[in-house]
This record gives sequence, structure tokens and C-alpha cells, in this order.
Amino acid sequence: MAKLIPYDNTGVEESSGGTGVKVKPGVKIARIAKCTPRETNKAGDPANDIEVALDVGEEYDWVFSYIGLSDAAKWKMAEFTRALGLKETGKFDPDKMVGKFIRVKINPDTYDGQYAPRAGRFMKAQPGDEEAFNEGSSAVSELSGQDDEPADEPEAEAEAEATTSTDGPTYDDPEFVASREGEEDVGSYDDWADEDLVAEVEDRGLTLPGGRGSKRDKAIKALREEDAAVSGASAEDETEEGSDDYDSWDLDQLKKEWDERELGAMPKVRGSGAEGRLQAKLIEGLREDDETNPFDE
Repeated sequence: MAKLIPYDNTGVEESSGGTGVKVKPGVKIARIAKCTPRETNKAGDPANDIEVALDVGEEYDWVFSYIGLSDAAKWKMAEFTRALGLKETGKFDPDKMVGKFIRVKINPDTYDGQYAPRAGRFMKAQPGDEEAFNEGSSAVSELSGQDDEPADEPEAEAEAEATTSTDGPTYDDPEFVASREGEEDVGSYDDWADEDLVAEVEDRGLTLPGGRGSKRDKAIKALREEDAAVSGASAEDETEEGSDDYDSWDLDQLKKEWDERELGAMPKVRGSGAEGRLQAKLIEGLREDDETNPFDE
């Protein structure tokens, strides 16, 4: 008689692709191992996103990305669906995305002082990627398709120190297209996740400003300065001529501006995150008023 093996699955979660080995930075071929809509995150807090687990090789931990389902995250959803080759408009079944291949830019990061890679830009898989992955190779170059391990040559180090040029972008990948603030489905940099801001800075080859301040604020500043340089205007000119800076105003400033313009009763917002949602409504109302009643030149 065969020996019976006792087991108890109570409280045991499914595999999260853990091998203990973290994948190195670079462009990788990835198989979608999990694509699950979430209403709560692992901490039990409310969530409104899709958790995507990326298998970048059986020897590595899975790499995770979270695609928001709000309007502010439309740009990320567009990047994901375009990488999958889906139509520009429509619906998709997350379960049917499992097993599909894409390319992903793995960006370096740290967590609790330890190296922790994160998923950055999504790109379309190329012919031969699935075969290469199944043969045990996931590292690619965006240009040549060859291994993309970091180089030790001085030239590579010099390239890593590249800064913004006022003559226009000089990206390493000639096919790379920047996601610029204000473009359709891109929205404001203020709404981007920290990891995506840093990834965009790295993809453009920009250098963060020095001095005090958070890494997030420095990333936004670097991106806006390059946007202005490409458009041929200074960052200050672009703010004065083409946009506003309401996103940097605090709630009291927004309320004061609303009252001074006599825009009517203040919007009523209650519940969780009321202050943030009120701030968003005030900004929306002020921008609508700007369009309806533009300032005289």
C-alpha cells in the first residue's frame, strides 16, 4: 500500500515566484505569470489596480508591476496593452494575458537597504523572444537583441552620466519615444508613481538635480526641464504660457483662489481621502474657469 502524505494548505499562499535571486537591470524578455485585478492590497488596504507578475527566468524572483485603473494611470494601461499588441480601444480578460510574452525594462532600486529590482517600461516582444526565453535566456538589448549585461568600460560609465541637451534629446535607443506631460493618456507627472518617474528619467538619460529635496521632486523637475528644452522654451516660460502650477498649490491657496473668483459654493467632499479629492475638484474647477475666461494678455 502506498504511503499517504499528510498536508495542510491552511494559510498557505500560492507561489510568488520566489527563488531568492534578484534579476539584474536591463531589458528582459518576460512571461506574464499573473494578471489579477485587485480591490485590496496585501496589507488589506483598498486598491484599484491590476497586479502583474513577470517571470523573467526560472532562476529569478518574479518582478511585479501594478497598473492603476484610474484615469491618472491611463498612460500605464496604454503602455501595457500596446506591449501586448491589443487594439487601442476595447476590453481584455486578465486571465487570458497569463502566458503571453512582452519585454520589460528592469530598473535598479533598493528596499530596506537591499537590492530590489522593479519593472519599468513595457515593450512589445520581438520575433524569437519566446524561443530564447524557453531556452533559458531572457536578457536582451533594445537595439541588437544581444545580452544586455552592464558594461565595465569607461565609455559606458560616461554614457550613464549623460545630461539634458538644450539641442534636443540624445537617447541611446533611436526608437525610444518619451512620454511627455500633457500628451494624451500621459497626464501630469504629479500623478505618476515614483518608480515610473525614475524609469522615465533613466530612459531619457537624464541626471537628477543636486541639492536638497526628494528624489521624486527632482525627477519631476528633470523631466519638465527636458520637456521645456525640447519645446524650445524655458521651464518658467512654459509654465507662464502653456500651463498652470495649481498642482503645487496647497488646499488653502486653492480655496482662496476659488473664493476670489466667486466660483460659487465650495465643492462638498466627504469620506476617506476627502482633502485630496477636494483639492483635485478645486484644481479641475479652476482650470475649467481658465479655459472659459482666459486671462487677458
